[in-house]
Amino acid sequence: MADIGLNLVWYKYLTSTGKKMPTKGREYDRFARENLPHQKYMEKLKRQYLQSKHYSSYGIDDYIILAKK
Repeated sequence: MADIGLNLVWYKYLTSTGKKMPTKGREYDRFARENLPHQKYMEKLKRQYLQSKHYSSYGIDDYIILAKK
């Protein structure tokens, strides 16, 4: 943060699963099927409007960062 002229005030790691999610394609696919709820409403819209045939699961795995000058 110092490289861009900011000082860290606070940060928080967010996850919807309580564990770090894998980032590689097949690993994430398996992890999502086993740990994340199926998104039935989003999947219906994706199939109808985007012709998607893929299983849909979503997860949060990110940071909130508060910094100041």
